[in-house]
Amino acid sequence: MKATIIYLSSNREDPEFEKKIQEDLLSKCKNIPIVSVTQKPVRLGTNIVVGQNGVSGFNFIRQVQIACQNSDSDYVIHAEADSIYSPDYFDFRPPRLDVCYRNSNVYVQKYHQNFVCKKDGSTFSSVVGRKFYLDRLEYLFKGMPQWSTEYKNFPKEIHKLYFDKYEYFQTKYACISFKTGKGMRKHSPSSEIPVYELPYWGKIQDVKENYGIN
Repeated sequence: MKATIIYLSSNREDPEFEKKIQEDLLSKCKNIPIVSVTQKPVRLGTNIVVGQNGVSGFNFIRQVQIACQNSDSDYVIHAEADSIYSPDYFDFRPPRLDVCYRNSNVYVQKYHQNFVCKKDGSTFSSVVGRKFYLDRLEYLFKGMPQWSTEYKNFPKEIHKLYFDKYEYFQTKYACISFKTGKGMRKHSPSSEIPVYELPYWGKIQDVKENYGIN
């Protein structure tokens, strides 16, 4: 089966930080093609610039749809501008193409903190059959505007984050989402148990310093 990495960004993060995120992705993606859909130009794979339409979950999902429309792969692998991924994340091949698979080995770095907390799963580390994804997104966006920063424009189903249910896989090493204060949200639901060090990554404080996060 053929895969595509879809990279999504609203380009609100510090440019040097996002550049390091992109370099890390390129070092681990194992030559899987990348389609990047961004609000400002970036040099990453096939870049589609949609313009500065504002930051919202609605617009993020629209960028996902555009990325899927501009790929010819069997499935897509999520990558985001505030997240880093273990090398084995890109090895996962979905057993089915009509299911949304989420990685269960994910953590979120708490805003202004030198630790991470466990999440059950997240869009930032997920793998989905491309046609299945497109069909679902076409349904969700039916009758909706192209772009919106208004919460009221969300269809009801959007609260389920695209799908009624998920299947899970687990990478050997964790994938991490950073909360820098410049992204869409400063906080993300997770466990409140702090974890200061992770296998493969090492101390979270050192990881933050490596990526220039205060």
